[in-house]
Amino acid sequence: MKALIGFKKEFKIISNNLIEEKLNNSVLVCGNKGIGKYFFITKIIEECIKLKVNSDQINHHLTLLHNNSHPNVKLLQKKIEQKTGKVKNNITIDQIRELNNFIIETSLIENFPKFIIIDSADDLNVSSSNVLLKILEEPKKNTYFFLVSHHPSKLLLTIKSRCLKLNLPSHNFNNFENILISSHLSYDDEILKLLFDITNGSPGLSLE
Repeated sequence: MKALIGFKKEFKIISNNLIEEKLNNSVLVCGNKGIGKYFFITKIIEECIKLKVNSDQINHHLTLLHNNSHPNVKLLQKKIEQKTGKVKNNITIDQIRELNNFIIETSLIENFPKFIIIDSADDLNVSSSNVLLKILEEPKKNTYFFLVSHHPSKLLLTIKSRCLKLNLPSHNFNNFENILISSHLSYDDEILKLLFDITNGSPGLSLE
């Protein structure tokens, strides 16, 4: 299981507030594409699992999380069009409406929060944005939205106003190098420096 590299201060603040039930129900996680915003969110949920789930069940819950099959975690992304096999242009209004079922379902895990990750919120269109806004305006106890955004200027101002905004900084060179190493890839120093410069310190873009 990979460790979180970078974002230590941000991780401590968000995870502590979550565990103490002081976290805003909606968090907008911003930053350059490929720096690990989604990974950061999964590490927050991991921390919650370790602290709230019985010790003999922790590994089971972590496996479900990483297989994208945890009953208390919903990941929302653009779907693939069945007829063409191509990724749709937007997260649709129907996908947002389906969240209501997930939210109102009784949790099978006592006192464990529900998490909805939208990756990325930049892919919402006007219709799906407005439906999401209505949900965010009536937050449910122990349910948390994490909205990933590479370009928060694309989002409705009303959505941004409902969220705690968390800006994750670009990585310094040392963290950038360590993340690539943790992905079992090694480059000589010249290539690393080139990748760091042309991607603005984005490990994800460098791996692509």
